[in-house]
Amino acid sequence: MKKFLAKDFDSIEGLTYQEFEDESALGEVRKWRIEEKYDLWKDYKARLEGDNGMDPKSKSGIDGEEAWKNMSKGKGYALRRGLYKLYANDDLDKRLEMTWACAEGSYELKEEGHGEAEFFFMNGYGDSVKISCVRINNLWYLRSFNVGMEKELPKKPKEE
Repeated sequence: MKKFLAKDFDSIEGLTYQEFEDESALGEVRKWRIEEKYDLWKDYKARLEGDNGMDPKSKSGIDGEEAWKNMSKGKGYALRRGLYKLYANDDLDKRLEMTWACAEGSYELKEEGHGEAEFFFMNGYGDSVKISCVRINNLWYLRSFNVGMEKELPKKPKEE
């Protein structure tokens, strides 16, 4: 949650459990797909831009083909999770800087050293973050991270 509130989006992926990922091979597959033109910059760029794009305000730094080709795993995770979409929301800084409270949480310890947990945070505007974690060999890892935030700030009800 601290990384989210600090807009340190690219490092959130580093909190995930990665034992089964072969990062080197995944990098080679991505490189091959780009070289063989199965993945094209123009197609990816189209997914970044616009109101419904992954990066509508161009805050990720992926502003050209070379930046796309050399994109970090963390940057890709943040883009896929919609974290850069948040910059299109009204008063993002104001929304992140206000008080956030853990409104709900649960955990279940299974066998020794293993378990699951979920936390639900919200702020005064009704924005929310749901964090799901998994415990493996006594270490907690991020499983998923989902943000609920409307583009516009909610309107205050009119007093009569």
